[in-house]
Amino acid sequence: MCDVQTGVSVCLVIPPVQGFALSDWEAMERAMTAGVRLDFAQPWFPEAEADFKPGQVWLGIQGDELVAYAVLRDDQPANRSTQWNDPTWMRGDVLEFFFQAEDRPGYYEFHVTPENCRLQLFFPSRAAFLEPRGHRPWAIAESRFESATRVNDDRTQWEAVMRIKLALVLDEPRTDGSRRFRYSFSRYDYQPGRTRPVTSATTALSAPNFHNICEWSWAEVARE
Repeated sequence: MCDVQTGVSVCLVIPPVQGFALSDWEAMERAMTAGVRLDFAQPWFPEAEADFKPGQVWLGIQGDELVAYAVLRDDQPANRSTQWNDPTWMRGDVLEFFFQAEDRPGYYEFHVTPENCRLQLFFPSRAAFLEPRGHRPWAIAESRFESATRVNDDRTQWEAVMRIKLALVLDEPRTDGSRRFRYSFSRYDYQPGRTRPVTSATTALSAPNFHNICEWSWAEVARE
């Protein structure tokens, strides 16, 4: 089990990007090109599935917030979730973001659907996630991030943006001054005609076990 991660090796430095309103998609796209790009893949397979659809996420810092902007190819993006903290991963397409502050056992899991329905979870440890209790005990009622989504006209792609306070990502205030955290993006792509979704991630996972913290990537927030 790998709850707390130390000994950082490769660490992505997230740069600052210009500000934008969540409703201004053109400004968002321009600003986020200055961020760092991550590509979705299926590293647990020798080759990606024939139905795999590409996707990218860009990360940037806006003042005291972390911003993630995703562009996801998809056939008929949709999710049946309608309520806050519904089990989105069981009901359709979803983008997931996991993060864990350095030297902390707890971690967050945030979801956004094409309809901008959100799920927010906090697990005090990976052992807590493994308890057979479902997701409800770990759901967060109060809003922890902002988001916006849109689907293109021919329904072959959807976009999502998530804006999260750095204090939450880094577990601040803290006495050691760490600016590092573990992270992973993943997605469920429920394509028409398939019995199971196509899963993918931005991290080099050995299996589609998205809660395997040991295999998440490292990032550091650039100092101004």
